[in-house]
Amino acid sequence: MQFNIVKELNGEFDPIVLIKTDEKPADATMPKPGRGGCVMAFVSQTIAKRKVTAFGRENITCGGIATGMGWGDGFNSPEDMEFQATFLSLGQDSAKNKDEYLKKLENRPKNVAEMFREGERIYCDFDTALAHIKNRPIYDDKEYVVFKPIEMLSEGEIPDSVIFTLDAMELSAVLQLNGSFRSENASVITPQASACQAIGSFTFQQQEEEIPSPVLSPLDFAARRHMKHFIPNEYMCLSMPWELFLKLDELSKNSVFQTDFWKEFGNGV
Repeated sequence: MQFNIVKELNGEFDPIVLIKTDEKPADATMPKPGRGGCVMAFVSQTIAKRKVTAFGRENITCGGIATGMGWGDGFNSPEDMEFQATFLSLGQDSAKNKDEYLKKLENRPKNVAEMFREGERIYCDFDTALAHIKNRPIYDDKEYVVFKPIEMLSEGEIPDSVIFTLDAMELSAVLQLNGSFRSENASVITPQASACQAIGSFTFQQQEEEIPSPVLSPLDFAARRHMKHFIPNEYMCLSMPWELFLKLDELSKNSVFQTDFWKEFGNGV
């Protein structure tokens, strides 16, 4: 399928779509059975290599992915939630029981154990991390999430959301377009969350809003580490529900994209 906003942007990376489904995709690149990993490594391949990729419940390796892709909260016990809050804050320095936390790292690969000891530091302390974890939007439906280049959408196929990958000028244009029909300025959200949750559950949450907002990500460097082989560091993702994408696509036909400003700062067509 062809869309005007994609043509006008003429960017290095065209958008991709996210589709929830109960059918295991036959043509998608997925983790091997029993294996997982960071979902953003697969997402970035769809963005850069235009490959269909997918993740399923059987590929969950952390509570963050489960929450992000809409498969429950990802925790089997309160202790599991506290362990993640420790990691997402200051690692061993945030641990309620430092010895117990470090003991759980003994059998992990050296580089992974060091990352957990140091902590991801998305949050300034354990209590803040725990509060954010408890306030995440939680969904529990479908078995698989498929990532597909937007040009591979079939006629009549309706995805759940769209993910742009944009440089500074492209992002400025799309954000201006997104704000062009709103009477208030609060028109984009940047959740303090992992990238898979930003493009997943936080974007799913916007589907429930009367006037949804796009979601800017990734803010976490753990995701960047998995994406950097495919996506240059200066790019950001902007995800949005399908309905908002269609609105912006229509607005793009009479917008900043038809001005001399975009001729000066844009990519040309």
